[in-house]
Amino acid sequence: DDYDRKVILLNPSSVLDEQDQIKRKDDDILLNDNIKSLSKVSSSTMTMEMTRAERIDTLTKSFPKMNKTSIELLADASGIPGPIMKKTIHYSQQPIQRILSKLLPKEAQPPPTGYEQIGHVIHLNLKEKHVPYKKIIGSVLLDRLSPKIQTVVNKVGEVSGPYRTYNMEVLAGKPDTNVHVVENGVSLQFDLQKVYWCTRLSGERARLIDSEFKEGQIVADAFCGVGALCVLAATKLGCTIYANDLNPNAAKFIRDSAKKNQKRFKAGGTGGTRAGAVDMKSNEPSINVHCGDAFDFIQNLGSLAKLPDHVVMNYPLDSTSFLGAFRWWPAGKRNTNNGNEDADGDVDVDADLTSASSPTKVHLYTFARGDNPSSEHNQSHHHNQHPPRSPIDVAIDLVADGLLPEGGAIEKTRFRKAYLNKLGCDVQAHEVRDVAPGKVVICVSFKISDLLLSVMQGDFVDID
Repeated sequence: DDYDRKVILLNPSSVLDEQDQIKRKDDDILLNDNIKSLSKVSSSTMTMEMTRAERIDTLTKSFPKMNKTSIELLADASGIPGPIMKKTIHYSQQPIQRILSKLLPKEAQPPPTGYEQIGHVIHLNLKEKHVPYKKIIGSVLLDRLSPKIQTVVNKVGEVSGPYRTYNMEVLAGKPDTNVHVVENGVSLQFDLQKVYWCTRLSGERARLIDSEFKEGQIVADAFCGVGALCVLAATKLGCTIYANDLNPNAAKFIRDSAKKNQKRFKAGGTGGTRAGAVDMKSNEPSINVHCGDAFDFIQNLGSLAKLPDHVVMNYPLDSTSFLGAFRWWPAGKRNTNNGNEDADGDVDVDADLTSASSPTKVHLYTFARGDNPSSEHNQSHHHNQHPPRSPIDVAIDLVADGLLPEGGAIEKTRFRKAYLNKLGCDVQAHEVRDVAPGKVVICVSFKISDLLLSVMQGDFVDID
């Protein structure tokens, strides 16, 4: 591919300070990163005859896309437009999007701009207009990104089913979706076609590790997937982990990853992995893997010798429907085990109870859309001094409905954050990512206080 570029000729006597550098990406000009190196280009006596204003005028006409500051900088350095030079940029040096823009027909423009890299696999989610040219797109990606990339796949359909998986089609390369991913120093291996994975959640996982979890805490993940968060917490913080997923493949992959990273667990822990309850008399970190329904998993956490410090519920499609499982947790007291385990290692729920320490903190992820201000329903609420809710407000209300359903109420109460906080929940929420226009993933964090549990279990509590 050829580009016509204009070259600036500078007076060799002009010397600029080190910080006076110009970097350009526009197609109409090619400048060296350091303006001083340009001063070595052959000069013309014409530069000495032109005034600064004339040089600015000439440069502005020759380089209409250049900003004013750069124009003035060049004029002060006695710069003038030079001859047009032809620069050939090899295929291997061109951006992938530019290559595709040359290859794809008009109806497929603009070309796809984004993809997700998962190990040796590039994962695309092509728009309908790009699908007829999927093989060309896959071939270009593979050609430009190999040997690091060996497989290019396209998502077919939507994430669905109890295992949150989706179909995919191999567009180029070998049909191998068994990937090796390294996230924040932790090694994970899994088959993309058998489990759910989202690279974009790596930042949210890092946030939980850096800002929420503390060293040596107990963390339960009810929808753990391949267990990236679980292995990170055990490795970085020496946490004891309870991991659960309904997908047997996910449970297998987290067990494999836990064993692979076991020697790197914080504090030299070698607690390993097993399906039963953890030995609470050991301070060594461990990952305890379960495969089953998340409702049962959360409910059974309440019979542990020590309740988890954190429960993660990352199933945006329906996570709030599992909140009722906390109703079976002990209110006001917690099981300390005192060695009361049966032969299978299960905790004796009839063992002595002692008072609780800090309440468990839940981190729940849910889809949410803000209220439509133009709808008749919301116009009525706005008229009654109830403005439309933001996605965060809606998400908090979904959590409140999951914890404390309002039963036969004709119309559900809105903006229930204040009520939850009166119960000691200390609700916090933030937006994680966009998934569609107007639809976002919200993380709602709150505490399972004794007062909340009492209300969930039917006790009347006067909080006014």
